[in-house]
Amino acid sequence: MRQAEQAFSVLNMRSVVKRDDLTAEARIRQAAITRFPAEGIEGTTIRAIAADAGVSPALVLHHFGSKQGLLDACDRYVVDLVRTTKTQAVIDGTATDSGFMASMYRIAPPVVRYLGWSLSRGAPAAARLFDELVAESERLLSAAEERGLVRRTPDPHGRAVVVLTMQLGFVVLREHVTRALGMDAFGMEGLMRITERQMELFGTGLFTPEAARETAQALDQASRLLAQEGPDGR
Repeated sequence: MRQAEQAFSVLNMRSVVKRDDLTAEARIRQAAITRFPAEGIEGTTIRAIAADAGVSPALVLHHFGSKQGLLDACDRYVVDLVRTTKTQAVIDGTATDSGFMASMYRIAPPVVRYLGWSLSRGAPAAARLFDELVAESERLLSAAEERGLVRRTPDPHGRAVVVLTMQLGFVVLREHVTRALGMDAFGMEGLMRITERQMELFGTGLFTPEAARETAQALDQASRLLAQEGPDGR
């Protein structure tokens, strides 16, 4: 790993660890969350993770059994972190609290890097991770709906899939988004810029009210036409 990546590893391993989660097991997991995206599954060794965490390789195996066991633990941890932080934001009403938002931007970079890498692996684990995130997004959007934070929809599952896909698009396309923005999409500044534009779209919308009405009418007419003609156009 290059010197810059080593420095990044140390800083972000600290940022993603919860204050009450500083055990050897936690340090190992956070080292892996940084190592796996940087070097891949094959390139990441138990010895390297142990060195990053300041423990012996034997202790890594003691806690996780194998490299695959450690990988599974990282997946579970990231999903749980996304779940708990979003739940706090929506249900506890801290989504607009500046302190909460600042802490999330400090935590986000290594987690987002891991998510992007994990979802692009093309393995069953990636599909399972995406499905878990969809289910969690649907639950939280429904909770936000009940709190009057988002509009109601006749298709909550479809909404969750679309919103999550929009949010994860820049994660999977990190290299291209970084080049287009001229800044690291996973850095704090890049994440804040992306979030601001997302909130602009979600909050005020992209289309004018007139264009939105016309598009909705066109979609409704197209849906009726397709229903009459059938899926093969007959």
